Amino acid sequence: MTQLNVLLVGVGGQGILTTSAILGRAALKAGVNVITAETHGMAQRGGSVEVHVRFGEVYAPLIPLGGADVVVSLEPVEAVRYARYLNQNTLVILNNRSVIPPIVSSGLARYPEIGEIVESLKKIAGNVRVVEASKIAEEVTGGLQATNVVIIGMLARLVKLPFSYEAVEEAVKEVLPEKLHPVNLKALKAGYESVTV
Repeated sequence: MTQLNVLLVGVGGQGILTTSAILGRAALKAGVNVITAETHGMAQRGGSVEVHVRFGEVYAPLIPLGGADVVVSLEPVEAVRYARYLNQNTLVILNNRSVIPPIVSSGLARYPEIGEIVESLKKIAGNVRVVEASKIAEEVTGGLQATNVVIIGMLARLVKLPFSYEAVEEAVKEVLPEKLHPVNLKALKAGYESVTV
């Protein structure tokens, strides 16, 4: 692996920054060079959040346009918002649970169907995997808070990351408070086991 570019997108409150911290920590544990850069407009809940995570021989923090190897989207529409980073070889891991923005709930805009979102992404990206990370998080932990950790498990299964699953487990323990370890390790494993390569 010379480099691997992973773009994490979602909305504020979904744990995107925690997700990047876990991946970054796992890389450091494995002795892999990693650079992360976050950009978010409205950092409060509901605002768009993107984090660039670059592994290997990389020197600039931001993924070039069209340069994402993987896009992990915790919210469906956010994957479309960042479509400029996709190319025909990009893997998109798309959580199917929508976060409806106020402009839609107030009737001023329409939220597209998941099928429409997937079709628009498939026009650019080679591989779009729709996953039920939120549903799995609810089933395994009783809530949505661990959705981001479920999707890390899926990422670890679907992509040849430059570190082991065990490094991810250790990173989860280092980044999250101890009282959250059991439930998040369970979420990680559930995500990993829920997808097939």
